[in-house]
Amino acid sequence: MLNIGQGIGSRVSGALNVLGCSAINIMRPMSYMGALKPFEGSVVGYKRLGRGPASGKGKTSGRGQKGQKARGKVPRWMEGGQTPYYKRFPIIGFKRPHRKVYHDINLERIQDLWNAGRIPLKEGETLTIKMMRESGMLTGTMKDGVKILANGKENYTVPLNVEASRASANAIEAIEKLGKTFTAVYYTELSLQAHINPDHFLLKKGYVPLPARPTHRRDIEFYSNEEKRGYLLNDTSLLLDHLKNKETTKVFKSVTRKSALERQLETAKSQKYNDYNENKVVSLDQLSK
Repeated sequence: MLNIGQGIGSRVSGALNVLGCSAINIMRPMSYMGALKPFEGSVVGYKRLGRGPASGKGKTSGRGQKGQKARGKVPRWMEGGQTPYYKRFPIIGFKRPHRKVYHDINLERIQDLWNAGRIPLKEGETLTIKMMRESGMLTGTMKDGVKILANGKENYTVPLNVEASRASANAIEAIEKLGKTFTAVYYTELSLQAHINPDHFLLKKGYVPLPARPTHRRDIEFYSNEEKRGYLLNDTSLLLDHLKNKETTKVFKSVTRKSALERQLETAKSQKYNDYNENKVVSLDQLSK
């Protein structure tokens, strides 16, 4: 009578022989489990400090005797207390904290994509920043907008209206030479993202943010300039009508706090007395009445 274990083992070995392999081939990788180790250099051992002279890092733990480096850390720019390198020289020039960084696109780039049929627009339609992104004309992280430059204006024949943040004078001339228009549109970081990917805002918030209007005087003058082809001139109700209407504009004046003595002196200057020819002493309390 066969043992139960022997019966099971014979059945397993029989099944493995049918599949063309043996139990030895399957169990062989199991013998390597105890010999697994990480790659050389991937694991750094812990350095034991202060464990006696036999360890080689006892007593002072390899820091030497006394000094700043033995007691703490030293910054990389530290020069012993003398004036550091970055303070010895004057500051030359300046950086605008709110400067705009635009993606430069040449007319040559637009012409190449138009010839390759990668711009899905018909003649007379408008090439916007959103369409530039979808056609592969713009790649990478978007910053503050797009500026059109005039490289390749001699061979530019794209029959499309262009809409971007800015454009050079030669680029505007090349576009309008074909009977098309260029429009400079103001974008903030939020409005630019909403213009490029409105579906993201619809799915996340349920609405698309309204296009922002310029608030800085420099931007208002630029996008209302006819030479720059600003979009504020196309529809003056966006901003220019509000600026012309003096009743709706609010002028905020700086309010300065005045002391009680200054207020009394102001009232004294504005108050008139009939007997001003008589010489008499007048108190401040009488002046305030």
